[in-house]
Amino acid sequence: MKKILWLILVLLLILSCNNKENKYKANQKKIDSRKPMSWGHKQTVYIFADDNVWKYAEQPLRETLERPQFTTTNETYFEIKRVKDIEQYYKFNNLLFLCDMESNNDISTYVKDIIGSKIKQDIKENSVGIFPKENMWANDQYVLFLIGNNERNLLTLNIKMANKIFNLYKEKLLQRIATQVYKTDVYSEEYFLSNNWKLELPKKYILYKKDIENNFISFLARLKEHSDRYISIYFEDLDKKEFGKQWLKRTRANLAWKYYDEDEFNDKDIKLENIAFGKYKGYKLSGRWQNMKYAVGGAFQSFAFYDNETQIAYVIDNSIYFPEGDKLPALLETEIISRTFKIK
Repeated sequence: MKKILWLILVLLLILSCNNKENKYKANQKKIDSRKPMSWGHKQTVYIFADDNVWKYAEQPLRETLERPQFTTTNETYFEIKRVKDIEQYYKFNNLLFLCDMESNNDISTYVKDIIGSKIKQDIKENSVGIFPKENMWANDQYVLFLIGNNERNLLTLNIKMANKIFNLYKEKLLQRIATQVYKTDVYSEEYFLSNNWKLELPKKYILYKKDIENNFISFLARLKEHSDRYISIYFEDLDKKEFGKQWLKRTRANLAWKYYDEDEFNDKDIKLENIAFGKYKGYKLSGRWQNMKYAVGGAFQSFAFYDNETQIAYVIDNSIYFPEGDKLPALLETEIISRTFKIK
């Protein structure tokens, strides 16, 4: 009996070690063999709405989901498409249904027919609600129902909950990217044994530059018909009074010029903001870079935070070069990886 209990404890320990904390790692829901994989582009959201609802909901939805992210152009996180044929589109990746419980129009009637009594009771009590459902008709599918007890409340919900709607689809997008990224092997912790930090870094990223004396290391992923993606880590002993947005700006400018062969950025092309990075409060610098030496450019983002215990400031920098296509998917990938950074 003791031997069996000991084996169970060992097994639980192994499982807990394997389940490393990574917010966006692979989708934990099991694949349902009875359902197909979902179809469509990962950044397209298909909207089902009755004509009278769509008339007023379209513009707020575009502002909500087609938010621009400045890279070398204004790339949008999502593209929305209104569709009517449920039988044709119900197996696609991202779906959004708008339902007015008082309406007898096609889409609202369809939603009322498929939702359960619990949701109907919730709407009766609260007037409105947002109800996400994963893998409803297909694997790796995300369906969102926006429901109001009448048209006015439904349209108000669509506007007031814009950030929640956007964040729900964004989280799913990040999860999908992470699932793809971490299908491949990552470097073991032993690979970073000589560092005071560790990173869950896929092996498609290879060592690009290493300057031990100046606490800088950079990794590069270069695959045919994909963007060049750089993930770099820099740290320095620093008085906390010196740490801040301007320190990040100066530091990133110096690192880019020195290690990226004279990359630079202009003030008009960047954004500086406060962020949370794990347990730390920090800063994010993002925008576009250019290199006059080679007449090229791209997008970048840098995350900075300060560790009070060691009095060390860290910068994790992501740089993207991809003249042929969008930079945003690569920026999201490198951010997912960067956020696995841990100080030992």
